[in-house]
Amino acid sequence: MEYEKLALEVSASKAGLTLDSSPVLVGESGVGHRFTLLFSSGGRLYGFDFYDTVTEIEVVKSYAKKFDSRADVNLVCLSGEATEGARSLALAYGMRILGPNALDSYFAMESVAERASLS
Repeated sequence: MEYEKLALEVSASKAGLTLDSSPVLVGESGVGHRFTLLFSSGGRLYGFDFYDTVTEIEVVKSYAKKFDSRADVNLVCLSGEATEGARSLALAYGMRILGPNALDSYFAMESVAERASLS
């Protein structure tokens, strides 16, 4: 998991994001939500939850954090093997499930998508 965390940190740094030293956000409910990694840029927060495998349960856990904290939350599936139900649920909840090979370019893809939406 350390290699995957480093790849995401490098991608975020190249995109000008800041790694938050404490990956805990206090949500609107007052509950603290811990992320594996948390980045910020211009008031926007990006939380990442790392899991060995991703099923619907992990998606719902991460969605609760997203809903309460208002962060952009995505899941990292270290094995690259998320269930089909998890993928469908993540899509419905506006989250992404990333495999280990997508981490080094995540924020570059995010920037391209944002630029395209502005056109």
